[in-house]
Amino acid sequence: MTFNWILATLAAVLIIAGLSFYLGRLLWLIQQQKLKQQQVVDAKNADLTQSIVLIAKAMREEQCELSEGALRIWVLLDHLQLPNKPNAVQTYPGLFKMYDVVKDMPTHQARKERDKKEIRHLDHLREQAEIDLKAEIVADVHKLLEFFQNSK
Repeated sequence: MTFNWILATLAAVLIIAGLSFYLGRLLWLIQQQKLKQQQVVDAKNADLTQSIVLIAKAMREEQCELSEGALRIWVLLDHLQLPNKPNAVQTYPGLFKMYDVVKDMPTHQARKERDKKEIRHLDHLREQAEIDLKAEIVADVHKLLEFFQNSK
């Protein structure tokens, strides 16, 4: 009877050791997967940040229309995954207002298919918004550049 207990105990220890090893391996694989996912997110954030800074600098230097820059930056900000990412609507209200004006305006082929009178009207709305919001947008661009320079 004692020999059976020793065998049962030995089998239980071997099973527990095998399961522990298997669990440890699974946990290690999960950790490696999370690390790789974080590296992908970090690389994507670096690309997005670089694009945002480039567009913001072009807007600051008046090499890019405010409406186009606001539209592009807003989309990039939306895809950015940072732990300390500020609420963009509150932090950059000028960019948001400009984005809100132009987000539904047709571009590329859709613009070509629209009536010229409608396009002139939409261009007028966009240009007027650029004039009205210029000071806010420029201030937001400076805040944006400062945020990314301080987050390095």
